[in-house]
This record gives sequence, C-alpha cells and structure tokens, in this order.
Amino acid sequence: MAFGAGNQRTEFMNHSPAKHVVLIVFDYMGYGDIEPFGQSEIRTPNIRALAKTGVRYTDFYSAAPICVPSRAAMLTGRYPRHLGIENNIYHGEPGLSVADKSLARYFKDGGLSTALYGKWHLGYEVADGPNAHGFDDFVGFHEWNIDYYSHNSREGAPALYHNTALIQREGYTTDLFTDSAVEFIGQKGQAPYFLYVGYNAALPPYSPPGREDDHATHDTWKNGNRADYVAAVEHLDLSVGRIMDALDEQGLRDDTVVLLTYDHGGAELATKGPFFHGFGTLWEGGIRVPMILHWPNGPAAPGSIVSEPAIGMDLVPTLLGAAGLAADQTIDGRDLLAPDADAGERTLHWRSDLPDLHANWRARAQRAVRRGQWKYLWDGGFEFLHDLSNDPGERENLGHENPELLAELKALAESDW
Repeated sequence: MAFGAGNQRTEFMNHSPAKHVVLIVFDYMGYGDIEPFGQSEIRTPNIRALAKTGVRYTDFYSAAPICVPSRAAMLTGRYPRHLGIENNIYHGEPGLSVADKSLARYFKDGGLSTALYGKWHLGYEVADGPNAHGFDDFVGFHEWNIDYYSHNSREGAPALYHNTALIQREGYTTDLFTDSAVEFIGQKGQAPYFLYVGYNAALPPYSPPGREDDHATHDTWKNGNRADYVAAVEHLDLSVGRIMDALDEQGLRDDTVVLLTYDHGGAELATKGPFFHGFGTLWEGGIRVPMILHWPNGPAAPGSIVSEPAIGMDLVPTLLGAAGLAADQTIDGRDLLAPDADAGERTLHWRSDLPDLHANWRARAQRAVRRGQWKYLWDGGFEFLHDLSNDPGERENLGHENPELLAELKALAESDW
C-alpha cells in the first residue's frame, strides 16, 4: 500500500503484533462531518489529532449504503451478497449466522478478551446476538436505534441490554457506551483485547447531550435541527478523546490499533463534502466514508494519506493481521497494512435493491462498480460512468464518451462476482 502525500511509498518498519485493538464506528453521518475530511463548522479536535498521528484513508467505502449489510461485512470480511444479508433486518427475521465467523470470534479464539458497547443490529435473538458471535461483554442494543435518554425502541419498548438481559441504566447513550469502554480499558490493563464501540450517534432523532432532565423530549422521535446534530457529533469527538486518554493511562496509545469509520453515509442534516446523494444510495454520498487507522508503532508512517480505494470487508484482514492473526474462512477483504496490499488493481462491487423512500416505496434497484478512478453506476434504470479523480461529485456522465469502458464495467456489475 502506498502511503503519504502523492501516494509515495513509505517503507514498512519492523513492528510487533498489536495486543490491543479498538474499533470505533459512527452512524448515519456525512463524509465531511469530521475535521480531517473537510469539516469547518463542527469541531472534532480529538479526531483531527487521531488522523494527524495515524493514517487517513480518503477513498474508503462502506460495503452497503444501509446498516445491517454494512456492519455484517465489517465484522466478517465478506460481501453482503456472499453472506445473504443485503437488507436491514427486523424482529422475527434471522440475523447474522454464527457460521459466518466474526472479528470478535477470531480475536476470542486468538486469546483476546472481547467487548461491544453500543449498536449491534445484526440479530435480535440470543442465537444471533453479540455473545453468540464471540463478544465476552455487551452493553448496547439490537435495534436500528434507541432513544438517546430513555433507551427505548421507537415502539416504546425497553431496548438496552447487558449481554442477554434487559437493563435500566440512566445516561446519554454516547456517554453510556464511552463509560463502558473506558471502564473496560482500565480493567483489562495490559491484557490483550478487542474493543468495538458502535455509537448510535448521529442517527435520527439527532438528540444532543445535556437533556437528561428534559423528559418531554424523550421518546418523541422528533428530529432535531442542525445545531442538535453538531452538538451530537462534537460529543462523539469528546468520547474519542476519552477513549484515547484511557489508553494513555495504561501506556497503550502507541501500541494499540484504533480504527475509526462510519457504517455508511448520512442524509438530512449530514455534510457530505464534495459528494452527491446519501444514505440508501450507491452514489458517493451514500457509500464513501472516512476511515482513520491509528497505530503509531505499526508499519505505516504517522500522518500518511492513502487514496487507493478500500472497503469495509478490509477491516477483518487488516485488524487480524495487525494482531498477528489470520482468517480461516474465505473472505473478500485485503489486509491494508500488508506490504503487497496494493498488488493488482481492485474492482469493488455494490448492489442494493431498496425501497425508494421518496417515491412511495417503489423498488429502486442499484448496482455499482469502482475500478481505479472509474465508477459505473446503475440506478433505477439509468446508467452512469464517472471519473472520480476529476469528478468526485458524480455530476458529469461520461458513458457516451467511453462506450467500451461503460460496457466493460457494466458487465462486471452484472457478473457473478
């Protein structure tokens, strides 16, 4: 993999496997909502510092434009299509099969303690819940979201769990999950672990911190405004700072792999930077997401920038490789830190057949392929060819100027990949 300004290759340094791995995932946010990726209105100094001493991936993608398939891909290293999970799931529907080995299971089998604090959304039953997938400890929820203060589902049912039991616990969800993560880091000390923190911010209803006593706003599920959204995101940044401070207290900051990303793009109040469209679409605003990999004692030079395309399935081989482990099931991702990570041009695939929220739930079939600078997109019967190096906003359709390339990428999109 080439690192640094202008993608100049940086020689890999000798390094020992990491014994501590932290994965932080934000939800339903825009590419430009954090400072290292272009934001000026929202202040995220802790995330900015993480990028300054880590590696910033500018062309990183979620595996799907919605929660469940994207998260399934992140935790298994497999395309949603190969998992048979391409849409969100609801109560009564099967979740991620335990036959599909998760990051937590790999790490647990490798001798690390494992914990998830926050959003699961990959199954509602004990048989497909976090503990069944290898997490030793879980404080969080199975839904697409819960109220930030009451912790009830949108239907008003209690939805906060500790492992397999419903619990009552006061607090703003971002703080609650961060408190659990900080406590876990302190308890484990130098012992090896994998910690996954999946925040529900900044999902609707975009509730900001500081409204614990304003019970009239709890469980209303009325969307906040941009100021509320900004406050929620800035509080996420404070939480990232708290997690890094907890690692500092154990003397682990430089030796711990910390990976921060989103599950997909946002909508409504999100800032998408130069990209078009958002959540639920295969346009760049729906699938291009930030990714920061912070491991100062790892093989990549701190402050590096990577512009080669990468995708959510890469998390599994990358994080396992950092810990000196390897997948024992077929996966679709690449180890982004391996010396030969950029060997051969990649073709990334997406497909999504979602209801169109803006057209009375009419089916909206989408297909996309990215190879190098070129992206082919088929959206609801219309096809596009974009040169992302010159047109990241996907405003100029170049298909008529490049019919052979259009046909080639279309064939890849329609192939049995």
